[in-house]
Amino acid sequence: MKKIMSLVYREFVLMRKKLLLALAVTAGMAAVFLIIGFSFRNGAFDGNEKLHDLFTKTGGHLEAYLMMFFLIPVVETCADAYESDIKSNWARYSMTLPAETKLRALAHVLFLLVRTAAAFLIVTVLSVLVSAAFGKTLSTGMIADIGLWICLALIPVCIIEFFLGKAKDPIAYKKQQNRIPVAFAGCGTVAGLLLARTMKSAGPDADPITAMKPLLDKYTAFRDAVLPFIIPVFIGLLVLIYVIVKRNYAGPKRA
Repeated sequence: MKKIMSLVYREFVLMRKKLLLALAVTAGMAAVFLIIGFSFRNGAFDGNEKLHDLFTKTGGHLEAYLMMFFLIPVVETCADAYESDIKSNWARYSMTLPAETKLRALAHVLFLLVRTAAAFLIVTVLSVLVSAAFGKTLSTGMIADIGLWICLALIPVCIIEFFLGKAKDPIAYKKQQNRIPVAFAGCGTVAGLLLARTMKSAGPDADPITAMKPLLDKYTAFRDAVLPFIIPVFIGLLVLIYVIVKRNYAGPKRA
């Protein structure tokens, strides 16, 4: 247990700056939304019809969704850890250490689980507060959304782990780093085409909220359909990441 905890602490040291920065930015966003929400409830926007209508329709809920910004570090910090290992030559040196490959991979995934769970709690609490500031409540559907987006956030983690984890020196790291945007671009292209197709059905003269309605309806239907599978998928993604990390730590097979 001591060895695992020391390896988990090492992961935290490598990622702490990005995590703390994201926490500070998210806290700042939440503070701004709370001020806007309380101002809205006190009639500060009554003179502006469009703005007042927008806050009446989407105020609190939209801002609560923006709290999911904090999920980004769950993805990015993996890259930070690998880059630090390469710069310090730890990636090569660690292969000579007595710590077992399984143990190191377990510690890596364990800290991913810890920061993902922390992100879920922080995002949920802030979303509840922001919604309350606008006089609304956080629905169970929005909590399900947070769980779904956490699962989606683990997909780029898999991609980053798969490519960057193979690199053991700066040259190999640079090559693997250049392959990641191609993988992300493929995913982004598919998502963009689906979005464009859905938005087109709303018509060119529709206001942004009306134009988004077909997309939101399809997303809600998708979320409700996959809701029973969110926890199994989350566990499956963690297992997949563990397998990828373990294989990367083991290094190339010797003949």
